[in-house]
Amino acid sequence: MTATVPVGVVLFPPPVHSVLDAITRAERAGIGTAWVPSWPIGPDGLSIVTAAAARTSSIGLASGIAITYPSHPLARANEALVAAELAPGRFRLGIGASHKVRIEGQYGLPFGKPLTHLREYIAVLRGILWDGHVDLEGEYYRVHAALPPMITPPRPPIVLAALRKNMLRLAGEVSDGAMLIFAGPSYIRSIARPALEEGARLAQRPRPPLITAASVMLTSDFAVVREAAQAGFAHYSGLPTYGEMFREAGFPLTAQGRLSDELIHEVFVYGDEETIHRRLLALHEAGADELAVTIRYCVIARMGRSTSRRSPARRCWSSRSPRTRPSMPTSASSGNCMREKAFRST
Repeated sequence: MTATVPVGVVLFPPPVHSVLDAITRAERAGIGTAWVPSWPIGPDGLSIVTAAAARTSSIGLASGIAITYPSHPLARANEALVAAELAPGRFRLGIGASHKVRIEGQYGLPFGKPLTHLREYIAVLRGILWDGHVDLEGEYYRVHAALPPMITPPRPPIVLAALRKNMLRLAGEVSDGAMLIFAGPSYIRSIARPALEEGARLAQRPRPPLITAASVMLTSDFAVVREAAQAGFAHYSGLPTYGEMFREAGFPLTAQGRLSDELIHEVFVYGDEETIHRRLLALHEAGADELAVTIRYCVIARMGRSTSRRSPARRCWSSRSPRTRPSMPTSASSGNCMREKAFRST
């Protein structure tokens, strides 16, 4: 039996112009979807997606994710209307709560009950973007609004960032897709997919797709992979949700709060092209319906003469840092193992 696995690329800002150029190259290379995240402080991913919508014609575009707490859901729906009109049938609105330390520590907003907050947030988005009107008297939002009669609700899929069981269950109940990061096959199979299915059963609706993010490195040198993984995780190490998620997956952080080698091997996709292809398929076979890939470029330069026994100097670039990444041709920038919109498994 042959199955098609949709594969997209994740492109981190800043700078904005580099992300827009990368989306254009990805469209030319036949990549199915470009996901643009938002940092708590920095260029807004949904705004970048909207700009990309005006300069592309076929590639799928998704905010992955837009943070909910700082933006009222009605205001977010108004922004989504622009992207949906500029990219009809190509736009997905990805949203997420972020983390308590970010929302309370940086924005000064109460984090409260994220599950209740997101349930109401999606209810407002669904009402405006799908039904054209909303009447909600909730704990967080009291919204009574309708689209002008000349605007047809565009009905973009609403994707929810979800890491642990309760959020995945909520995604199964109310969203059109769950976005999962830092997850290997065991977590997808034993925790994420069952929780998503449980939520869908509770709501008596079909299970929405599980979209799994994967960090890909075209190298078989585990020392290079370890260095890049630890550096990448440094952005997330102060967020307790990830440590709890890794513990539930059976790969707890070390006593120093770092990723174990076993966890790195489970979560990060590396090796030669054949190995990367096989490991991406393993994510699909575990239950991921779609893959969103961050491509890291690793360069090893040995210091001194070629006969030197000194350790090689290693540097890794990713779509997180396009200003310092070595320039590469279009095919390499798009990922040699992902030149098509999808790949097939048997």
